[in-house]
Amino acid sequence: MPPPSITTQLATEDDAPALASIMTAAFSAADAAYPLIWGSAAEGTHDMISIVGLFTPVQKPERVTYKAVDEETQKVVGFATWTLPKGKLESEEGKMKGDGGGLPRLPGVNVDLWMEKVGGTRRFAERDVDAERDMDLSFCFVHPQYQRQGVASSLLKLGSQEADARKARFWCTSTPQAVSTYEKNGWRVVETHEVDLGKYGGNSIYTRAWMVREPRGD
Repeated sequence: MPPPSITTQLATEDDAPALASIMTAAFSAADAAYPLIWGSAAEGTHDMISIVGLFTPVQKPERVTYKAVDEETQKVVGFATWTLPKGKLESEEGKMKGDGGGLPRLPGVNVDLWMEKVGGTRRFAERDVDAERDMDLSFCFVHPQYQRQGVASSLLKLGSQEADARKARFWCTSTPQAVSTYEKNGWRVVETHEVDLGKYGGNSIYTRAWMVREPRGD
């Protein structure tokens, strides 16, 4: 359980800078690939790309974002975003348009590593996710100062309740450091995608996990 001062509520469009900042803080504090991708970029680049590419707008008809707020400080300390199942027509239109997701070439950003990092699990999603029936957890991040306090679990619970009500499988891609949190909340690893960071100046194998939570209840 999170501290009593932590509440969860729908995020607003004004929260975009805070969401981006939390994502940057969480990645930079613990993710081995982050400094190799973003370390040579100008300060604020990751925040800027996140606001423009991920949180404009924050809420969409098919995508929901909840935030965790510390009521004592009125600060946003975490958030989770998930996509809802689409109708058959929406699903077919989406396939025709393509998702268009990608990272532009920016000074100091290692786009090649970013593409290798996300590419494997994107292939898994294209193979496994039924857009008409399944949900996908796009993001779940908590500021490092509030981690290991149950904040992520409280956000994941909201999405899981939605998935159970819809009898939907709930997919996600996990960074290496977050797998145990997802497993604790009902996800299991389906497949992994490994990236040799040595090719990009690192010294380890980076493993992203493709995970699913099956619907529960009657």
